[in-house]
Amino acid sequence: MNYENKLINYMKNNCDTITIEEVNNLNIPRVVLTRLIKKNLIERVKNGLYVLNGCWGDEYFNFIYKNSGAVYSHLTSLYFYDLCERVPMEYDITVKKNYSGNLRNNKNVKLYYTSDDTYELGLTKIKSPQGKIVPCYDVERCLCDLIKYKDKIYIEYIKYAFHEYYKVEKNDIKKLYEYAKKLNVYEALKEFMEIFL
Repeated sequence: MNYENKLINYMKNNCDTITIEEVNNLNIPRVVLTRLIKKNLIERVKNGLYVLNGCWGDEYFNFIYKNSGAVYSHLTSLYFYDLCERVPMEYDITVKKNYSGNLRNNKNVKLYYTSDDTYELGLTKIKSPQGKIVPCYDVERCLCDLIKYKDKIYIEYIKYAFHEYYKVEKNDIKKLYEYAKKLNVYEALKEFMEIFL
């Protein structure tokens, strides 16, 4: 199999996407990318990221690719876990307080900042609805973040997420309260639970 076919086949089995890192791991010369672009078989989405021509790839992966330290959070992450009743209109993304990247000026992003000591709390990876692995926070971290920003998020979305969370067999209430203490929302979480659940 020649390099072009190898690359195209890989992309077809990889959500129509390939990164420059994957090209290098496959030992395919980078010039093959240039040839495929000229033949209109693939297109460059952004630096180091390519999709099959006419395909979108994975919007969540594409969006966060090369945005170092950016993590899907809040309603966007809860959407990945089927705990959000709608597809979020904006990307909820959390970064460290000293973040200075280009997401700050993107109108499609609701950016949240966290301290270095809480950045990794609940940090994980998940398969997005379109199939690529993306960084996000776990459910318990997202629920605590909803409580922290409850004045900025439609209350019905918060109530829905908590009601659905309680229906899930593998919910971890102990972890939820541990996170709430570390994120300084323990009392607010208790109060929310008493009123709404």
